[in-house]
Amino acid sequence: SIFASAALTLGKLVAGLMSGSLALLSEAVHSLLDTGATIVTYFAVRVADRPADDRHHYGHGKVEAIAALAETAMLMALAAAVVVKAVERLFGAPAEVEAGWLAFGVLIVSIVVDFFRYRALARIARETRSDALAADALHFSSDLVASCLVLLGLIAARFGFEKGDALAAIGVAVFIAVAGWKLGRRTIDTLTDAAPQGEANRLRALVEATPGVLGVDSLRLRHAGAEIVGDLVVGVARTLPHERVARLTETLRQSLAREAPDVSLTIATAPRALDDETVIERVMLAAQR
Repeated sequence: SIFASAALTLGKLVAGLMSGSLALLSEAVHSLLDTGATIVTYFAVRVADRPADDRHHYGHGKVEAIAALAETAMLMALAAAVVVKAVERLFGAPAEVEAGWLAFGVLIVSIVVDFFRYRALARIARETRSDALAADALHFSSDLVASCLVLLGLIAARFGFEKGDALAAIGVAVFIAVAGWKLGRRTIDTLTDAAPQGEANRLRALVEATPGVLGVDSLRLRHAGAEIVGDLVVGVARTLPHERVARLTETLRQSLAREAPDVSLTIATAPRALDDETVIERVMLAAQR
């Protein structure tokens, strides 16, 4: 992916300079940022994969979120710069755009490469729950749409619509900004420990269906890279012996590992008084105290 980004950047830059297309030059800068962002992602994924240590008890997963936030800043800065330049060209003197076979060829190759690269990265990001790879996949989906817009703009310029290239550049900027907004919102949720949507209800139902669990007193979740971590407090009968409580906790741990392997919870129990306790059970509790 890094080498593909570098090659596409060079091709778009040469084609943009030869044709005078602002949209194509904007795409070249976009691809250059993508190359840098992909390099950052490469190192972020390597660091995030390191196990927990004395300084980072929850692992290094949030390094991916920091990398994704840096990519968001790059995208927003690029979108603003492209809009300013496109507006200047749109309301200024018309610029001559000579869209030749090289420009069209580079764009078509870029669309094909980005299509397959986006599919591969999106699939792996889903499998590994990687924020950094998801950010890269989002980047390349915006590249795909932006390249299509640039292609339309060059076709319009070739048929005499002089403003087509500048309008295409604005379209590119809009798509870049939308991609940056989606990426930024997800990244900020991770960094601010927002609970994974829908995950708490699923785990709560799984825990409450376990025999011996009287209810979920507390369940807190947050992302830690590709893993979801948190703590769980369940209610159990206060008359249960310690061995039974330990077995129940282990049963819960095994059930969660089987049904939600990407979730790591610290499980605690809270004793509850039941209405159907017998006199003997209450005497035994008093004797234990």
